Amino acid sequence: MVSGKYSALAGAISREQRLANISTNLANINTVGYKKSRMSFESLLRGEQQTTTAKGINFSRVRENFTEFTEGVIKDTANPLDIAIHKDGFFKVQTPDGVRYTRRGDFHVGQDGTLLTGNDVPVLDDGNTPINIPDSDTSKISVNSLGEISILSMEGTREVVGTIAVYTINDTKLLKRESDTLFSLRQGGQETINPEPQLSVGSLEMSNVNMTEEMALMMESMRTFESYQKVIKSYSALGQKQDELGTIG
Repeated sequence: MVSGKYSALAGAISREQRLANISTNLANINTVGYKKSRMSFESLLRGEQQTTTAKGINFSRVRENFTEFTEGVIKDTANPLDIAIHKDGFFKVQTPDGVRYTRRGDFHVGQDGTLLTGNDVPVLDDGNTPINIPDSDTSKISVNSLGEISILSMEGTREVVGTIAVYTINDTKLLKRESDTLFSLRQGGQETINPEPQLSVGSLEMSNVNMTEEMALMMESMRTFESYQKVIKSYSALGQKQDELGTIG
């Protein structure tokens, strides 16, 4: 009976973790470039162990936290520094903790002329160098579909001052979620610069979180969690009755 109670407790903890995961997704439904997080579960005992060693009692736990990198909805903004990546690819940025990758393309120019993301980290070019734009007047800045940034001079000529690089990753499973919309690359992961990225200038890729889907998952997880709670309470009630009856011999 005690084993059954712990099995139900393990299930309840797993569903509580899933609810926290869903809540994080819902909290970022309007975050530019956010990618939803998912969880998978596994049984600790398999095959004959479930019917012999555990006598039908099993325990569950979170097997894996992973990210779904499906493309989010593209929203037109008409801002020349808003850039969305179609299909595969990531922008590369420099954070205090090292190089990171992101799909967040709500760029702006800092006071010193550095091109920054919406969470204020420098955007890198194909040489791993922060991009500097000498004139911060956005009305004079244009970006083409290859990520080349140009400045319109007073004489009407255009000068390319930098290129926003787009990188593909050999295996997105090797990307580790960091804070906000940032990812670091685990050992074994390889980046490749994309010479012909598919960029949409004047647009933003929104979060790929679907509210209807998340709410359905939340309701299902809540019902399962409540079922486990009822089982735990039942075991507790049986334990109290057992204590009242005592033991024979």
